[in-house]
Amino acid sequence: ATILVILVALFFHLRRHRGFIEQLGLPIVKPFLCFGSPPYLYHKIFYYDWYKKKIEQLGKTFVRYDGVYPSIVTIDPEIIKEVTTKQFDNFMDVVEINFSPEQTTLDVSRGDTWRQLRKMLSPTFTSGKLKGMLEPIDAIADDTISFMGEKAKTDPVMDFKPIVAGFTLDSISRVAFGLQTKTRRGEDQEFVRMTQSIVETLANGHWSMSLLIHMFNLFPEVFRHLGFWPEASKKILKMTEDVITERDNKNIAVGDFVDRLREFRKNIEPPITKGMIHAQGMIFLTAGYETTANTIGSMICLLANHPEEQEMIVNEINDLIGSDEITHENIQILDYLEACIKETLRMCPPVVEVFRHCTKDTEVNGIKIKKGM
Repeated sequence: ATILVILVALFFHLRRHRGFIEQLGLPIVKPFLCFGSPPYLYHKIFYYDWYKKKIEQLGKTFVRYDGVYPSIVTIDPEIIKEVTTKQFDNFMDVVEINFSPEQTTLDVSRGDTWRQLRKMLSPTFTSGKLKGMLEPIDAIADDTISFMGEKAKTDPVMDFKPIVAGFTLDSISRVAFGLQTKTRRGEDQEFVRMTQSIVETLANGHWSMSLLIHMFNLFPEVFRHLGFWPEASKKILKMTEDVITERDNKNIAVGDFVDRLREFRKNIEPPITKGMIHAQGMIFLTAGYETTANTIGSMICLLANHPEEQEMIVNEINDLIGSDEITHENIQILDYLEACIKETLRMCPPVVEVFRHCTKDTEVNGIKIKKGM
């Protein structure tokens, strides 16, 4: 009898947010019992294709339950602009969980913590800093092309994926952490395995990850203590801390991402902690690595299958830059190249959805949105 009471109480607890989105007059992906709306077997579907099909069936905006969370899903640019820009203060958070400091990366931080972390990291991406990144990335790109030329002499058929992934990982480790890696040439494989293991753990390729996603959506409070970053991510956190400590001891200043963290660590103010500062290395490396490598790889594949577009990109570069040095300024005028990158992101998005958590009752384009959605 006790077990039955617990199960009934749990059933109603998981349904505690039901009822509101059903009254919004929007198409709904109906939930099943207390488990939220489909899909459930994430590891057996292509999430992008599922979303695309639902948008074709239900329109630009519809509602569903992500576990216990009532959610509005939209591709309407007006609603997106309202949420991400005009009413940003009402939709600042991505989740409603306060993770431990070592798990609090910028993407899951909240409120004042997010403001402080954003303030800390924003100067890393000023135009001046981006210009400084171009030279080392350019050198890595030249070496990558040379390596492909060397391989082509012995075997004209090659697997581009590890080369592109290596180029991306080497570029990030160089401009962010000051590390001279050569994963693009098949070296430093321990570093590759560490980074790839994090990406693979967070990917939806196994039933265990599907279960973890559902558990997170159904029992978010539990993850406040457990966290979601895999064990391998702690190595990146430790690497970030070690690089900071080494530079402090040797009084080395490079002006990169790590130096920005060093600066901030000297004057820590609540709610920021040392653990949070070191944790930013995890998100910078893993998020930047997978999304960039995925996009470059997809674009290479698309251009290989559309040689006429590839030729137009080559002609644009030859006409507008020619033999001149590649700079931050002349990259800006390569409009066709930029259009091809954007089309690649549209066709093969490395990130399917972006979450925003409502922190205050509001209304967006005539749709009432309650705190907690």
